[in-house]
Amino acid sequence: MAFITLTSDYGTNSPYAAAVKGAIYAQLPNATIIDISHNVSPFNLLQASFLLKQVVWHYPIQSIHLICIDANLSNHKQCLIAYADGQYFIGADNGIFSILFPNHQVQFYAVKETLIQTNDLFPEKNLFAYLAIQLVNNIPISDLAIETTPRTIKQSLMPVIEENLIRGTIVFVDGYDNAITNISEQIFYEKLKAKKGFVIYFKRKLQIAYISKNYSDVIEGNEVALFNESGFLEIAMNAGKASQLLGLQLGAHINIEFYD
Repeated sequence: MAFITLTSDYGTNSPYAAAVKGAIYAQLPNATIIDISHNVSPFNLLQASFLLKQVVWHYPIQSIHLICIDANLSNHKQCLIAYADGQYFIGADNGIFSILFPNHQVQFYAVKETLIQTNDLFPEKNLFAYLAIQLVNNIPISDLAIETTPRTIKQSLMPVIEENLIRGTIVFVDGYDNAITNISEQIFYEKLKAKKGFVIYFKRKLQIAYISKNYSDVIEGNEVALFNESGFLEIAMNAGKASQLLGLQLGAHINIEFYD
């Protein structure tokens, strides 16, 4: 059984996700289609990449992930199929693949021009769904695309690391209003090894000087810093809405200053 996932910036009140699913079900009635999220901020490739990196590696090999964000092929010209760790990813050559796979061994394929209509206003339904169906039906990828490298490269999700500072960014706000950064547990503790302590600074000059293990380590309504299930620093509030109350919106900076 092949799983097909959808990630988009369509929002939850539009018909677009349902249309993509319909195009797949019309030819694969038994398909298993999973919605990863349709609430990515419009055209926000960093947010989409972060979200995908937390999710897709939990899926079985040969899963197919449709990245339905900034997919205008009139702008980007090239549609890519990426094959990484046994999974397929389909999306426009808009830079998302350079963010999504900074350290993975990846094979990239450019979809053949004969399959692309550059003025297609809905390639996610008309092309991405078609490609997913072909892959599920075991059509050789060489029939669909030729090996290539991405043309568009975007800045990665990595934080800025200096001698006594890690400067990160809020890259995702979850349904509980927790603000998730691009600062990994590995990077944090690697820096901390040579230092005596640290202070986390965020908007409105608020600060936290310790890492908690659980949201309940602080009393209700207080802010807490912890590393989440995926290993990224999260600023939250116990039984509260950290993003709203602390002003931690997407793109806000988080600084961790280390001292000797």
